Amino acid sequence: MRRDVVSRSIHVDTDTCVGSGWCVNLAAGVFRLGPDGKSTVVDAQGESLDAIEEAVDSCPVSAISVDDEPTE
Repeated sequence: MRRDVVSRSIHVDTDTCVGSGWCVNLAAGVFRLGPDGKSTVVDAQGESLDAIEEAVDSCPVSAISVDDEPTE
């Protein structure tokens, strides 16, 4: 049975985000720093899952979460 990701939901907890910019450096197609200096998601499909996971893992305050919704 093959499972493909059909949609991805990425959330940045702006109360936790410190605006380090690591996520933007690692996955610029997904993240941007907003006017408040904190990360925001611009396109959840804008980078490979590997790049997104690296950005999530590199966040110094663990402010990013990813939910993938697979189909069969």
